[in-house]
Amino acid sequence: MEERELLNCLTEDVSLGMELIIRQYGSAVKTICRSILSGYSKEDIEETVSDTFVGLWQSKDKIQLIEGHGLKEYLYGIARRTALNRRRSLAKKQPAQDIDTAGELVSGENVEEQIICRSEYAVLYQLIDSMKSPDREIFIYRYFYQHSIKEIADKLTLKAKTVENKLTRGRNRLKQQLIRCGVDVA
Repeated sequence: MEERELLNCLTEDVSLGMELIIRQYGSAVKTICRSILSGYSKEDIEETVSDTFVGLWQSKDKIQLIEGHGLKEYLYGIARRTALNRRRSLAKKQPAQDIDTAGELVSGENVEEQIICRSEYAVLYQLIDSMKSPDREIFIYRYFYQHSIKEIADKLTLKAKTVENKLTRGRNRLKQQLIRCGVDVA
């Protein structure tokens, strides 16, 4: 279902809209929350996932679609902020064993640059989302959450060399796909 249809459905019938959005993006939101809250309890992660969808519902009127896209990115941003805030509050009570801070995305100065940047990120997220497991998780851990090769290998019970090889192949595939989509990868 297209993002515009999902957003309309969310506005017209909240329960159906949320059900469809959770069905379509729930696993990615859970992956984001689990990555940021790695080392914390399953209950904390599940609560953060729920809070993410509540946050989406509360801010549904603020979502601006550009060329029919933007809902997924907005939702993923809510998931990331919600998980980071939860991690900060939990860290005061009980520090996790491995906490890394994800880097902030940077957008351009003017409106045109921001729109181009958002659309390029949308393409990037779609390509990453389409990667097979564990390549997708390896890529997200490394480039979105800056985990070390060893940390990724430990989390996914893989050899460090396997993680390195998958990252190299994944980068090359992603670069080729971005070029095909018309994104400048200079």
